Amino acid sequence: MKAVQFFALIAFGFFFLACDKEESNDPNSLGGDVKTEISNVGDEFGLGVKVGNEYVNLNDQIVVKSNNNGLVTLNVKGNVSSSPKIKQLLDKIPIVVYDNQGNVDVDVQFKVTTAGIQDFFNKDKKPHTLVKYDAKVGDQYKLTKSDGKTITRTVTARSDVDDFPYGFYYIKTMTLEQDSRIPGIQKFVYRANHKFGIVYAEIFLEDGSKISSYIYAPNY
Repeated sequence: MKAVQFFALIAFGFFFLACDKEESNDPNSLGGDVKTEISNVGDEFGLGVKVGNEYVNLNDQIVVKSNNNGLVTLNVKGNVSSSPKIKQLLDKIPIVVYDNQGNVDVDVQFKVTTAGIQDFFNKDKKPHTLVKYDAKVGDQYKLTKSDGKTITRTVTARSDVDDFPYGFYYIKTMTLEQDSRIPGIQKFVYRANHKFGIVYAEIFLEDGSKISSYIYAPNY
């Protein structure tokens, strides 16, 4: 499921406000207001995908399909035929992500609040925190699955100055790293911003190559 997680993450950016509600100390409890500025039905997101140093046009279309009290469903469409590496990763996913023409057409869900983002990309479909905007370096979001294996996400860096290029802006970001047990994949790295949500994602492959993408929120 981690491969679809990466594809989903390179497909979405979330434009959130700052945290405003208290929440539990449980790293996988997410507070905040479920009313956010860009989780409205019909909102669209954009990508800037690279395989190695080469840009790849996926002809992507990423749209907010529904929002049920902060549980946001997005429909992801794209054509990965021009990128064997991305297609190879998607082919490992034990769910159907392709339509009858072989193009990507899949719904994915996130919990979206003003405090952060959670996903459900694990075999038990449990909520797993991807980022909390008030996180400190060293914070970890762990999830132990029913098979006894643990997925760990760690905040590895946080900038308090606008030093990360994002379109026409420079913005503050925090960096999160996730381990991987998928053959061929070394790790996942994400950049998040308290205003724009997930703004960049990378997947590091064991052969030394990398797939990456900027994630552009609507009207950023």
